[in-house]
Amino acid sequence: MPKVPACLLALIAGALSFTAMAAPIAVSTPDQLALAPDIAVGPKGEIAILWLAKGNPDTPEAKAAAAERAKSGHSHRSSMNLYVAVSKDSGASFSAPVRVNRDDDEVWGFAVSRPRVAWGPGGTLHVAYPANEMQAKLGKSVLTARYTRSTDGGMTFEAPRRLSTVTDSDLSSVIHGGFASVAAFGTMGVAPNGYVHVLWIDTRDMKSGGDNGSVYGVVSRDDGATFGPEERLAAGDVCPCCQINVAFDAKSRPVLASRQVTAGNLRASAVGRADSAGHFTTRVSTGGTPWHLDGCPLKPTAMAVQGIHIYTAAHNGADTPPGVMLSTSNDGGKTFATPFAAHPGAQVSDAPALAAVGKHVLVAWHAKTEGPRRVYYRTLAASGAALGAPVELAAGEGSTQAPALAARPDGRAQIAWQQGDLIYTTALDVR
Repeated sequence: MPKVPACLLALIAGALSFTAMAAPIAVSTPDQLALAPDIAVGPKGEIAILWLAKGNPDTPEAKAAAAERAKSGHSHRSSMNLYVAVSKDSGASFSAPVRVNRDDDEVWGFAVSRPRVAWGPGGTLHVAYPANEMQAKLGKSVLTARYTRSTDGGMTFEAPRRLSTVTDSDLSSVIHGGFASVAAFGTMGVAPNGYVHVLWIDTRDMKSGGDNGSVYGVVSRDDGATFGPEERLAAGDVCPCCQINVAFDAKSRPVLASRQVTAGNLRASAVGRADSAGHFTTRVSTGGTPWHLDGCPLKPTAMAVQGIHIYTAAHNGADTPPGVMLSTSNDGGKTFATPFAAHPGAQVSDAPALAAVGKHVLVAWHAKTEGPRRVYYRTLAASGAALGAPVELAAGEGSTQAPALAARPDGRAQIAWQQGDLIYTTALDVR
């Protein structure tokens, strides 16, 4: 067999990409105004897609949000329902949507603070989300961290449990929306050992509007049946409205991605490994142009972990044009390479998602080039180097946005996204 020239091998590697395998499937229904999907793939290849849908417009929370929107054009209040659809045939079909929350359980969420879904190694489906609640002593609205699970593959869900403590803290004069306290913008993950970690950004340590959030969290060691006491895992320097993400190394040690606030109100993405006590006392900036902002950018940091490699993707408003920047650590998070733009030709790019798929990494985002916002993706090598140019997701006409990604056991990736008011999904195959 003739030897393949090195230049041809380089050309083949440069052309490597993920390609859509089948026509997209709509998992939400036309009667819903659906947004902010999340996705998880289970131990047997089960696929769960979770999304928000507009809740009952007649509730006090919904009416207050509508009144605020009418007055100012935007509201930090939200009244949503939460739905999930599950595929047990590798994404060929999905179940009818199942409502996760209950009538007395109003979900709070936006595309910048999406609820999370994850499968446990035994097939339990875990869901974490922020919810509206009333602080009885103060008579004011608060946001609390909630959790529920399904032990029958997503057909039914247990009564939700509050994981965060409702304190007497009252920051309603400085928190947008008038909330007395907030436990939101959180994340959840299931480690290889089966432990369920739920983390959120908490305002209880803040004294004024100029302070920053802390990360609190809980751990379940029995598949979500019970959780240990909440602990403060990172104190006082986390951007209060930038959703955090958690991943795990092969030894089930948590890795946290957050937007850290440093001197001069610089808001850089940062990654930290948990110490022996489970706390993220040391975090390392992923680099890039310093972004000074006297306020919260509402921009999460996406992350994937594969061996000693940690991959991050985050919007940086200080770059020209502003957009998603990619950075990789190849030494377990001690240092990060200089970030580079995910989509150099875009007017703006945002809402990144990452998944480690075999020996490669898939990154997706939405961007504006010409016309409406569209979802794009590209492939990275294990080193974090880009393989090929951005590819537009093959979807119907109109706006596509807010992608979510998960690796499949067959070497492919599953992607979900919002298109209009519907949630779609398809598989991507590496070529």
